[in-house]
Amino acid sequence: MRKILVCSAKGGVGKSTSAINLSAALNDMGRDVTLVDCNFTTPNVGLYYGIAKVGKTIHDVLNKKGDINKSVYLHKSGTKIIPGNISIKGLKKVRPEFLKYKLNKLNSDIVLLDSSAGLGREALASIDACDEVLVLVNPELPSVTDALRLIRIAKELNKEVIGVVICRKRGKYEMKNHMIESLLDYPIIGAIPEDEHVKKALVREDSVYSLYPKSNAARAYKKLAHYLVGEVFYSEKKSFLREVLDLFKLS
Repeated sequence: MRKILVCSAKGGVGKSTSAINLSAALNDMGRDVTLVDCNFTTPNVGLYYGIAKVGKTIHDVLNKKGDINKSVYLHKSGTKIIPGNISIKGLKKVRPEFLKYKLNKLNSDIVLLDSSAGLGREALASIDACDEVLVLVNPELPSVTDALRLIRIAKELNKEVIGVVICRKRGKYEMKNHMIESLLDYPIIGAIPEDEHVKKALVREDSVYSLYPKSNAARAYKKLAHYLVGEVFYSEKKSFLREVLDLFKLS
């Protein structure tokens, strides 16, 4: 079982969105993948999928009240998730340090962990529980410098850093790729563009990968998912009309 942590040192980078879409892409590729919400204070995965109230959550698992395999929910898209409890009551007895041991009992080939932002107790427990780390940044200096600290901690805990993913890439007034790679000393393995389809998918309570598979963001997530499992990605060339529609955001 591979346990891959999707993490960022700052909030608002696109961590939960990326974790959700990568799990959807891997599921579409036939992989047995489970997405676990490890943001115990402010869980988002269930909300993204329109699952506000559920029976057992990751919070129950971490306070010894639930079997982790009985906390898995199957979304209509086919994605398996373990959501969090959004109530304050559910947070009180959570023991993040149990995460590492509970995950080992999960029946899944690939486990994606949606970490909390920052380097607090929750994030450190998630780093400790994973085997591999996927570091997400925005192409801005504060985000990149914070990611440097995150990478150092991951290395101190002997975790494999897979690489860096740039999120919400616009192209203007941003750090260049070579500058980010030089500062972090890790390759950029993916770049997710800013895409209005992501917001549209959020309103419809599903991943942009599932709802808008031809969008720029969905294509980028598909390419990244192929990289994670070592498969060659064959890009579908867009028609001229599709290029024009994407340019004016009319699709």
